[in-house]
Amino acid sequence: MACTMNMLTPITMHKPKGPIPNGMKVTALAGPNTLNPAPSCPILAIGGFTLWPMSYIDNRVSFGMVMYNPKWKVVHAMEHKGARYIYKITLTGSGASGTATFWGQADQKVTMSLDEICKILAF
Repeated sequence: MACTMNMLTPITMHKPKGPIPNGMKVTALAGPNTLNPAPSCPILAIGGFTLWPMSYIDNRVSFGMVMYNPKWKVVHAMEHKGARYIYKITLTGSGASGTATFWGQADQKVTMSLDEICKILAF
């Protein structure tokens, strides 16, 4: 099955319905230049799967991309350096080519290609 950009949907949720991996926490800010928490967290839905950018308890400038399956079991987690406390997710592109950008504190961002996202789904 080929991945396409129309499979990706940014949504928000208060917290995952499954476990939070050790060393991580659910944190999202209301914007790039505030320490106020957001009412819900931005996540990326891909069919029945969700990619949840979680913060690390030690507050490093990274987020842990946690993938949940449709039954809310953690099936993969990996660190992405360069942004923390994600407050929005934007998509660019269409068809088989595009990116998802995860925006965090001070507008630091991490951009993942559609290919990178599809590889996570292969786990």
